[in-house]
Amino acid sequence: MSLQYRFFRYALGIAAVLLPLAVANAATLADSDEQRIVDLVAANRILADQGVLDGFGHVSVRSLKNPKHFYMARSLAPAMVTKDDIMEFDENSVPIDQRGRDIASERFIHGEIFRRSEEHTSELQSHLN
Repeated sequence: MSLQYRFFRYALGIAAVLLPLAVANAATLADSDEQRIVDLVAANRILADQGVLDGFGHVSVRSLKNPKHFYMARSLAPAMVTKDDIMEFDENSVPIDQRGRDIASERFIHGEIFRRSEEHTSELQSHLN
């Protein structure tokens, strides 16, 4: 097993633990969809900075107001994501307000995971190998 692969597995393990904790901690403070969007922007940037996500990875979070919906950045490198890049998707992974923005085809993966597992509040998908 290469050192790079071991590091990736380690970083992915950390992200798998920390991201749900961050969302859970936000729930105990002042959880709202607005706060989840702020946290989602931070998660994109932090996970990109730490090498967990490459330029094609994605993070998403379930909507608190409408648990059948989720938020995910438009098709953009995670290190560049801002609040304006976050899009809301419905239960069929259709954007609520696309506004001409490119959307990631991987949104369907996130949408299906949220649909099948109501206890999931966030998802991370990396293209690193």
